[in-house]
Amino acid sequence: MPQNDKLDELRKTIDEIDRQLIPLFVRRMEISERVAEVKKETGLPVLDAEREKQIVGRAISIAGTDFGGDAAALMRAILSLSRARQEKAFDRDDGRKKPKITVINGPNLNMLGRREPEKYGSMSLEQINAMILSEADMLGVECDFFQSNVEGELVTAIQNAAEAKGIILNAGAYTHYSVAIRDAIAAVGAPVIEVHLTNVHAREEFRRTSMLSAVCKGVIAGFGPYGYVLALRALAGGG
Repeated sequence: MPQNDKLDELRKTIDEIDRQLIPLFVRRMEISERVAEVKKETGLPVLDAEREKQIVGRAISIAGTDFGGDAAALMRAILSLSRARQEKAFDRDDGRKKPKITVINGPNLNMLGRREPEKYGSMSLEQINAMILSEADMLGVECDFFQSNVEGELVTAIQNAAEAKGIILNAGAYTHYSVAIRDAIAAVGAPVIEVHLTNVHAREEFRRTSMLSAVCKGVIAGFGPYGYVLALRALAGGG
């Protein structure tokens, strides 16, 4: 068989596979939108990381050793498109707003990236906020941000977030002695997760005492900027 004829035969086979594959892909996207509608009705977030991990693992298993990596990359791309479809379905105007989570940072956290990077890391607060926003988008929630070096302003920010789905709070040094911030947390109905970049229990004695923990939903410490993401996931999943 001439080479051109062989090429034509192979291309015809690919075309036939595509004719079968594309309708299946479209069907998958349609079902993804229906999944989003059910999630919206039940208050579940768009992202289901464990489910996506299982899907990718299954693709690798089906594809086998030679094509497992390619199958994983393809499935991740499909999941990304599927998630985008679900997010659009979430955002359709039905009179419902995305849940809001407020992120509040206290004194000296505006100096992140420059302040003792060996302890607090090289990421700036702006970069951390961008990371949080990216995660929030996948979780189907909104975030707003506030930072102040002034205790009273932090109290006001907590009060203003009383109607939020939750509050992520890194009060910095105020953690260890601010009764005013503690009282503000106790006064609002929103669950608060206390976050620290470093493991405060492995540092100076005075940092091991928190005035806030007893009135917070939970505490996350020692995971660097990723602690904010963990707190966001906890609150987005129901607080």
